[in-house]
Amino acid sequence: MRTKPSFLVLLLALGLSAVACGGGATLRPVGAAGPSCSGNDRGGDAVSPALGVKGGTRYLFRCDRPAVSVQKASVGLANLVANIHGLGSAGLKSTKGAAAVILQEDDPSVPWGTHLLEAERRIFQAFAADRSMGDWLILVTDVVVHAAQDPIPPTGYRWTRQEVQAYVACGIPANGSNDCKTTFFMAADQVVLAPQGGQPHGR
Repeated sequence: MRTKPSFLVLLLALGLSAVACGGGATLRPVGAAGPSCSGNDRGGDAVSPALGVKGGTRYLFRCDRPAVSVQKASVGLANLVANIHGLGSAGLKSTKGAAAVILQEDDPSVPWGTHLLEAERRIFQAFAADRSMGDWLILVTDVVVHAAQDPIPPTGYRWTRQEVQAYVACGIPANGSNDCKTTFFMAADQVVLAPQGGQPHGR
């Protein structure tokens, strides 16, 4: 049984969320997390909870620690998926022009990632359809895996508006994966927030 608080519980405790729903998940302890900064001070950024980081939070993609606040688009997207049973969602503080949402699935009664896939589909479609949501979409996702080692730690993804629109036009799979999804996720800027037994890493 895991004993660490969930990302969404940590998020609420740190006062970062604009909206949250569900989230009784827990995470395994991890080692100290290093900086994710890769020298890029451009593009959207967000602040996310991160276990092992001093202060419990980290900027995800930029080195210059830009000004962040809860964006209206982030609240709207988090609320859009708040009614999915077994999934917790919350808006993250982010830079102007970037929508940022954290999603955590914790439901052992369904195949791994079922609710996350549904939530991502809704978010991608809504973001692609509304240019007022900004030029960048950032998602932090995690699935709590029960009765087995969790193969994928919490991960942050960042896409441009054009990449999200292209993915929606290409075709989001109803389940599983397809070439559109593979291309889309390979195009994302990624940072691993809490890998098991090692330092966070990303590109």
